[in-house]
Amino acid sequence: MPHLARALATLAFLALMLTGLGFVAVHLRSEEARTALAAAATRENVLDGRFTAVLDKQITAALPKLTGLEDVVSGLAYKVLGDAGDLVRAGCPGWLFYREELIETPQGRANFETRLKIAAKIRDQLAARNLALVVLPVPDKAILAADHLCGTSVSGEARWRSDAWWAQSRALGLDQVEIAPGFPGADGFLRTDTHWNVAGAKLAAGRVAEAVRKRIGRGPQKITLAESPPQTRVGDLMRLAGLERTWRWSGPQPDQEPEVSATIARTGGLLDDVPGPQVVLAGSSFSRNSGFLEFLQAASGYEVAQKSRDGSGFAGQLLELLMDEPQILAETRLVVWEFPMRALTRPLTDVERRFLGDAK
Repeated sequence: MPHLARALATLAFLALMLTGLGFVAVHLRSEEARTALAAAATRENVLDGRFTAVLDKQITAALPKLTGLEDVVSGLAYKVLGDAGDLVRAGCPGWLFYREELIETPQGRANFETRLKIAAKIRDQLAARNLALVVLPVPDKAILAADHLCGTSVSGEARWRSDAWWAQSRALGLDQVEIAPGFPGADGFLRTDTHWNVAGAKLAAGRVAEAVRKRIGRGPQKITLAESPPQTRVGDLMRLAGLERTWRWSGPQPDQEPEVSATIARTGGLLDDVPGPQVVLAGSSFSRNSGFLEFLQAASGYEVAQKSRDGSGFAGQLLELLMDEPQILAETRLVVWEFPMRALTRPLTDVERRFLGDAK
C-alpha cells in the first residue's frame, strides 16, 4: 500500500508538472511576455544573465500560485490511502507510529551489543565520581500501544529489542526503572506523536522518583504543579508525515493535551549562594515532553537540572556531559539517564565512538 501511494503521488506530481508546462506555453505566447523577452534578447543580456532572469520571471508569472503542493499530496495520500509517508506509519484511525520503531536496522544486533558496553562504561565513570545512577529505558510506542497498530507490521528485531535489553543488561548491575508493567498502554501515549502523554509521563516520573528517593532520600523542596486546560498539540509524527497543515481536512485530528508547570518554593535571599543541582536529568526528548521533568521534581522533592536534548538517542547527552562538561556534575549526587529503547539498535553515533575510544 505505501508503494502504491507513492506511485500515485508521483503520477499526480507529473500531471501537475505537465499542467504547469501548459500554463507556461500559453503565457509565453502572450503579447506581454513576447514583448518583455524581445526587449531583453540582446547579446549583452544573454551573456550577463539578464535575459535568463527575465525568462525566469515570465515563467514564474505563468504558473498558478500552488502553495503547499507537497502538503496537499501528503494529505491526500493519508486520507485516501492511509499512507503517512516514508518516516511514519498509520495505524488505526487517528494513530501514527514512528517507522524507526517498526523496522530492522542493518547491524542492529551488533549495535545493541556495543551499547551494552557503553552502558557499562557509563556506570563505571559515574561510580568513580561517587554519583548514583538511575536508568529509565522507555519502551516503544509500537509495543505498548500495539492494539492501535491495526495491521501495521512490526519487525522481529523491534519485538526482540526490549526483552533482550532486560535480559542482558541486568548483569550490569544498573538501577533501572521498568515502566511497562502497569503502564496504561495506548492511553499513556499521544496518538500523533512519538512521546508519552501527561498520564504516561506522570507514571514514569513517579517510578523514577521512587528510585531516586531510595538512593538519596527525599529532597527538601516543596514543588507545586499546575495543569492548563487541554490545548491542541500537533504531534511530531504529523510534521514528519507532512500533515501539520492539512489535518483539518485530511486528518488525523491532533491530540488535546494540557501543559504542566511547576512552582518551586525557595528559601533565602536573592544574593545568597545557590547550590548546584543534586539531581541531573540527562535524557532524550521524552524527558522534555508532557511534564515529565515537573512530575519528577514534585515526586522526588528535588529541583532537577534539565540537561536532556531532543535527538539524544541512547546516551548522547549524557556522554557529552561526561566528556565535555564534567563540571556540571561537580555537586551532583544522582544522575537520571533516560533513553528510548528504539535507539538500542540504531547505527552508532560519533559521540558514542569517541566515548569508546573508537573515533576515526
